[in-house]
Amino acid sequence: MRKGLVIFLILLIGLVIAADRIGLWVAQDQIAKNVAAQYDLDHKPTVKIKGFPFLTQALNGKYGEIDVNVGDVTQLGVHLTNTMVTLKGVKAPLSDAVHSDASKMVADTATSTATVSYADVGKEAPRGLKISAKGKVLQVRGPVTVLGLSRTVTATVTVKPSGRSVRVLPQTVDAGGTTLPVALVQQAFSFTLPVKGLPLNTRISDVQVGGDGLRVTTIGEHVNLESLNEH
Repeated sequence: MRKGLVIFLILLIGLVIAADRIGLWVAQDQIAKNVAAQYDLDHKPTVKIKGFPFLTQALNGKYGEIDVNVGDVTQLGVHLTNTMVTLKGVKAPLSDAVHSDASKMVADTATSTATVSYADVGKEAPRGLKISAKGKVLQVRGPVTVLGLSRTVTATVTVKPSGRSVRVLPQTVDAGGTTLPVALVQQAFSFTLPVKGLPLNTRISDVQVGGDGLRVTTIGEHVNLESLNEH
């Protein structure tokens, strides 16, 4: 009798765990399809709903963390690579989740990271300036007029978050081995790069120089999942 009860309990636990994993897989698959449709992707992103058990989160209508690996995506003519989105404290009523309704699904915080290629960065820079990376240093190359003479110089610049844009400021200026005062290129080489396609209620929190582009991190609070692809 006792042995039979133990076997029954083991089977019951196994069924509960199986139901939990199946529910998790279905939910992740549905979110992936929704994200693919919103971003008009030609591939399905990878979605991970963290926390165990999943069914408890689903019944409560609140998920601790959802990670979405979007990969490559084009927004408003800008190609983003290695795009990752982390949603924390997602409130999603079970009825809305079942019917794939994202209008009432809100994340306490939404953090995203993506790489913007230097080719796309260059499109937003003033005409004549070329942008490239040398290791972890960003460089801007272009013409400047000094005492009536035009010459091509290379400026080492810093990049800083500025709301929903990136601010570029020159730090050092080299003209064929000759160091020039930054003041000579301050106006021409200082500019702001708007980052297109950011979700609503988000701002840029960090910018890092990479080998293939700028790695931009954004963060937002009380972000509606339906607005993730709006600008």
